[in-house]
Formats: sequence, structure tokens, C-alpha cells
Amino acid sequence: MIKVIQVDPTFFGQYDLLAEGQVLHAKSFGASEDAATVKIRKATSQALKAADTQGLKTLMLPVINSRSENIAPVTTAQVMISEVRRHLSLGSKLQEITFVLPDEAGARAFNEVAHRDTILCLGDSITFGYPEGPQISWVARVSKVTGFKLFNRGISGETTGQMLARFIKYREESLSAYMIFLGGHNDGWQGIPLKETQENIKQVVELAFERGICPLLGLPSPLNIQQLLENFEGDQEDAENYNHKLGQIRDWLREFAMDRGIFTLDFYTPLLSKDTGNPELLLDGGHPTPGGYKILGDEIITQLRGRLYL
Repeated sequence: MIKVIQVDPTFFGQYDLLAEGQVLHAKSFGASEDAATVKIRKATSQALKAADTQGLKTLMLPVINSRSENIAPVTTAQVMISEVRRHLSLGSKLQEITFVLPDEAGARAFNEVAHRDTILCLGDSITFGYPEGPQISWVARVSKVTGFKLFNRGISGETTGQMLARFIKYREESLSAYMIFLGGHNDGWQGIPLKETQENIKQVVELAFERGICPLLGLPSPLNIQQLLENFEGDQEDAENYNHKLGQIRDWLREFAMDRGIFTLDFYTPLLSKDTGNPELLLDGGHPTPGGYKILGDEIITQLRGRLYL
């Protein structure tokens, strides 16, 4: 649970009496040239790690702007709360985190971010639910079973670059608590260089954090080459190149998510059969059948259990 309370400013005076090392100051973290928001995120992360190391179940985070920079309360809230959600999504002993603020404006900003209750699902046709549409998608299944409010923002045929361009323009969806990003199929199909795909995903992730959204990265679903050859133009080499490129994207996503500390959702394994896409769960070698989408939804529900704080 993430809570926000407002207290009398004199409450914060007691921290002057604490022994050195018991209070974490954002200015102490990161290189001197780092932006204030980077230091705030690092200080928040360090406090969360320290709490887990000590086996704490509750943590109080006083928020005092003692910096010369004029940092808007909503900016601080977006940084700290998205960092808390990121940390908790990876698994934590912490059960309750309380942000303590001395002023009404700060408390209001933190409450607005803490009470976000939607999940943005940004992706391509696998998110959209091709060919029948969103009503049979894994997104719809997760929403129906869990009661979570999910925005299905999958568009068939889009690359990660096009998803990034869309995300930049989003407004209402940018007030979500979490984002499930699932892309890469069309980058592999179109032969987009791996480095370009990587940069697109990195930018999506950083933009999400800037907006106070905790990103979750999906590992792209598998292909069945034989089915691809039966349903799409191209030869064996084209299909194998596509499969190889998608595998590279998947491998990089695992590595990037581990390095960045981001929780990954496995859309790959549930549709596998003997190291290839299960033909009974794939419609055309790439897109799931209605039953395949249901399986994906149920698997994502299991993977998300206990990791979301809405």
C-alpha cells in the first residue's frame, strides 16, 4: 500500500537530532552533474533497498525540498512514486510505504500520483487482439478477471518507433500507474536494426518514468515458421531471419530489464511447444488464436499477482 500524509512542518525538525547516516539526502546520490530528479530517484531507490535489507514491512519517506532548484511537487511525486512501484514490482518485504509532506500542495501532488489506478498497454497487433479485436485480447482477459482498468493501445503493424511516437503524444493515458510495453514483432519483420529498436524501447521506458509511470516490459510471443510460410509472403530464409531478429530483441529485453531493474512479463513461454510456437495456439504463425489470447491473459494475471500497487 502506498499512502500519503501531511504533517505539521515542525515534525521534520526531529530529523536534525538523528545520528548521521539515518537520513538520506538526494544531493548525496549520483554524480554532481546529474539532474536533481536523477538524484531523487537514486535516493528513493537506496532507501527502499535499505528497508528491504533490514527486513522492514513499513517505511516512512519524509519529502523535504531543501534544494536550490525549483522542483515542482508533481515532478518529485512522479519520480518517487514510480520508483517505489518499480521496486515493489520486483518483489519486496515492504507492505506499506508512507510519504510524509509538510505542505498541502505537496500532499495533493503525491496523492494524485499515488491514487492512479490504470494500466496503459502499449503494443502492436498482439496487444490489440488481431484479427478479431480488443474484445478477445489478453488485455481484455486481464481486465475482466482482475477488475484492473487497462487501456488497450495496441495498433496492428506498428514498430517500436511508431509506438514511441504515439506515447509521446498521449495525454490521458500518461496518467496511468503502470505501462505494459509489448513490441518488437514488426521491427523483426521489417528488419529494423537492433540498435534502433533498443533506443526506441529505452526512450519509452525513460519517458514513462518521467511521467510517473512504472514500465513493465513484455517478452515478445513466439513464431511458428511453418505456419508463417503458409500464411505470409516470403521464403524460408525470410521466416528464419524474422525469427532470429525477434529472438535477439527478446534476449536484449531480458538483459536490459535486469540491468535497469524492470519487471518483465513473459508472453513467450506460454505459447511454446518444443521450442517453437504452438500451432494450436497460433492462427497464422505469429498471431494467437482466441484460445491463445486467453492463455496469455491468464498467464499475465499470474505473473502480475502481488506486484501491482494501485
